[in-house]
Amino acid sequence: MDLHPITLARGLRLMRQKRGRSQLDSLSSYVLASVSVSYFSLDQSRSGYLVFATIVSFSTLSPSFPGPDSRHAARLNKSFSSQKTQNADESPIQLWFICKWVGGKYPFAMRQVHDKYGDVVRVAPNELSFKTPQAYKDIYNHATSRKSPFPKSRFFYDRGDSVKHPDIVFTIDPKRHRPQRRALSHAFSASALRDAERTTKWHTGLFLHRIGELTFGESFDSVAKWQPDTYVALILEFTKHYTILQVAKRLAIPESLLSWFMPRSLKYSMAFHESLTKDKVARRIEIGDSSQRKDFFAHILRRGDVNRDHLAEQAKILLLDGSETTATFLAGITYLLLKSPTVLARLQNEVRSSFSTKDEIRGDSTKMLPYLHAVIEEGLRLFPPVPLGLPRTCPGAIVDRWFVPPGTEVSVDNFVMSHDAQYFPEPDKFRPERWLGDQTASDKEASRPFSIGPRACLGVNLAYFEARLILATMVFQFDWELVNKDLDWFGQLKLMTFWKKPELWVRYHPPGSLN
Repeated sequence: MDLHPITLARGLRLMRQKRGRSQLDSLSSYVLASVSVSYFSLDQSRSGYLVFATIVSFSTLSPSFPGPDSRHAARLNKSFSSQKTQNADESPIQLWFICKWVGGKYPFAMRQVHDKYGDVVRVAPNELSFKTPQAYKDIYNHATSRKSPFPKSRFFYDRGDSVKHPDIVFTIDPKRHRPQRRALSHAFSASALRDAERTTKWHTGLFLHRIGELTFGESFDSVAKWQPDTYVALILEFTKHYTILQVAKRLAIPESLLSWFMPRSLKYSMAFHESLTKDKVARRIEIGDSSQRKDFFAHILRRGDVNRDHLAEQAKILLLDGSETTATFLAGITYLLLKSPTVLARLQNEVRSSFSTKDEIRGDSTKMLPYLHAVIEEGLRLFPPVPLGLPRTCPGAIVDRWFVPPGTEVSVDNFVMSHDAQYFPEPDKFRPERWLGDQTASDKEASRPFSIGPRACLGVNLAYFEARLILATMVFQFDWELVNKDLDWFGQLKLMTFWKKPELWVRYHPPGSLN
């Protein structure tokens, strides 16, 4: 298999060219081509050794930004290069990032390196991670006359030539993003949720079923068949592909070569998912815009956007963000409640003393339950559905108290910041009382599960709406019992762009039957 490696001569030529630049340019990078052999495992059924061309970056980003110790990787790098530079020890950071990313333990590793190095850590040759609320505001908030915009990272969000009409999340250009956001904002407004309450109100076991209705105006019928719908089951294949894509970018593997080492089952799943999506989009376009339709696509079609490729991308991200993130959070909050019997008992008491029948549990009525709200906020703090930092490109600005040169990739990891003891004492404890004024949260802005600014999550109202209805209904109707009392559910978590959840078995009993 011809991998078309970059030649060593070309790499050295690029290095000489870049060395001629001013040392004041703190973002100039030396590049050196090398060939590396790596063991790569995508799943239990397919693994092997890959030989590919790797670009090793020697960034001159200031050494005042510390990063992970990578002595083993440094030895690997030196075996490929006899050229010594003052920055040679810094290049293996890239390999550290890749190892943690592929291993699924990236959020936990990021917490460890921040605990070791402090509020700002260099995690790759040209990437900085922060963990302070001020840095979060500096990076993600709206631009002002005194604050330049931090655009989305092209390196992280660009999905290549295969996606010419990206969805609202992966659209990098603000001018292209704004009309998409305007069209969808009406679908996620508080008034739209009230109009759609009959559709979105959750019944036991129907969560993904309802998200399917909201997106396409048709059901997946998952519960009636008592098995996940094929389309729903394929949603998470995208997250596997995106995890692989990020590794390929960092190893300078051309997109055209990805299919050579992608598992055949994954390629088939993605192609099948694409075909099903386009079929559903075509059927939805035929229905058109109707006053009777309250789904997400009604608002998109009302804007006149009928580019089918673009609509297919929007459908995939709406289903992924609208189902997987909320479902993941609900699994996490269920585990936390089962491991905290006193918290669960207090929540049960609040819900059962507030409602006489299940029909009284509605979006507006559950807003009046302060402890339910505190439980949700604490669950989001401990288990944010999107835990990783969302990279932005710094225009050259002060981030918190550090000047960051232009072109640097910057981010704040939600998981790291919300687990920091300086903002939440005893950060690993599930303590909803933090959100009721018990002085165990010194800065609640250190928990940002839905981001802020122009790219904040549009579905925040829907997420809280669903979480309140689901939790209140389940707590009202059932007593809960964890089947495996010794389960360390959080310890088995892995991140493949989104959380990969271990099994969580729960028995539900009629109220009072466990006493």
